[in-house]
Amino acid sequence: MTNISRRRFLKFAGGAASAGLLAACAVPAAQPQAANPTAPAEDESKPTEAPQAQGAYQGKFVVMSAGNADQNNDLYKAIEAEHPGVKLEWRGLTSERYTELFAAAEVAGDQIDIMDLNGQDLRRYAVGGKLRDLTDLSYPKDRFREIGLKTYTIKGKLWALPRGGISGFPFLYNKKVLDKIGVTKEPETYTDLLPIAAELKKANIAPFAHAGKNIYLWPIWHFWAHGQTSGNQPTENTFKTLNGAMKFTDPEHVQALEMLAKYADDKMFIEGVNSLDSDGAWLAFSTGRAAFFYEHSWRFGFFRENQDKLPELELSMIAPLRMVDDPNIKRMAPGGTGSATGIYAKIAPEREQVALSILDMMTNDKWVAWANKIALDPVSCNKNVQASDDPLALKYAKECADNQVTYEDWYWPPEITRAFQENQQAVVASSKKPAEAAQAIQKTLEDLYKDGYKFEI
Repeated sequence: MTNISRRRFLKFAGGAASAGLLAACAVPAAQPQAANPTAPAEDESKPTEAPQAQGAYQGKFVVMSAGNADQNNDLYKAIEAEHPGVKLEWRGLTSERYTELFAAAEVAGDQIDIMDLNGQDLRRYAVGGKLRDLTDLSYPKDRFREIGLKTYTIKGKLWALPRGGISGFPFLYNKKVLDKIGVTKEPETYTDLLPIAAELKKANIAPFAHAGKNIYLWPIWHFWAHGQTSGNQPTENTFKTLNGAMKFTDPEHVQALEMLAKYADDKMFIEGVNSLDSDGAWLAFSTGRAAFFYEHSWRFGFFRENQDKLPELELSMIAPLRMVDDPNIKRMAPGGTGSATGIYAKIAPEREQVALSILDMMTNDKWVAWANKIALDPVSCNKNVQASDDPLALKYAKECADNQVTYEDWYWPPEITRAFQENQQAVVASSKKPAEAAQAIQKTLEDLYKDGYKFEI
């Protein structure tokens, strides 16, 4: 995505989709951040010991966050209580305006201490010298799942700690619809899907709903497909492609685009998919007019909160189907690993120790569990925290989380993201062949090289 994070977009789109259901199902509008759970009980897990800054610094401390200040009010108060004399200022910049407002704050010489980012922005600030290297933190990092630390490590150094939850895009499906046509076993491959799709079409049910009008959501189809065509090395291939060792016209990328074309050519998508927004896609899926829905895992929590008003839906999920012949290739769902929370590179020396202490608190088990509840995360970034005991969350944790592929547009420059969005829509509309789309995307990258673009691993 370019100017708005996928996580933020989905929360917005989710609110819109639920509102669109009001007339049909009387579901109250809800978003993952709509809930505001109470602060965690005092007897929950305690922070790992960190350099204590209490008494060492008195005064203003600034957290510049992509998160809403009101939704973080409990954490805000707890930080101040834990650090007497510190007056916290939580600046909610929003995901879509973070880079703009952060740059303005820097130019104005404003105080900046902790940066709480969407993961897709981490690379920009790490290679740009805006974040402190956290590789040698004095407190243990083994509280985190390895995938979170790996995601926020660039050029061999750790620039931020994962804060929150692991979530992503599985294939959602409506068990009631599959039961209706006699399907009792979950498909694992595209070959398994073909006879199911034929029966669905006979029943006048679309195999897949997708919010194709929302251009931000097309790249996720490439992420899981490239995860398979790359031999489960999509991030490594992405790095090679961006630094010129590979091209978007190489077979791995073209084959991934061909997989998307296969879904379109086999009429797996609901009619008019490129004109369907999130409201329409959710409505079609939740009322039984489509069997599968490629959407974000926050829907698990939303479904549980509203399932009594969704009589046609029995929600379940699977990892994206295998489309390659090799049965050893893992089915990787694309996703992210919470907020990337780090320390500003130019933090004043007198606030360094309190920053380390606050960072430790924000990412400990107690407060990450709290954050997981707000976001309806299926899996926590902290390995000793169970984000949810919902059966769907546990299924996601078992089948998707550890095989997750990081969103490739967390690494792509925004021009490449846009090129994928537009060309994928064209592939689905049959106005471009996959090879032509790949050539157009590669040309965008080559134009960036001419303008001085250089990718740093």
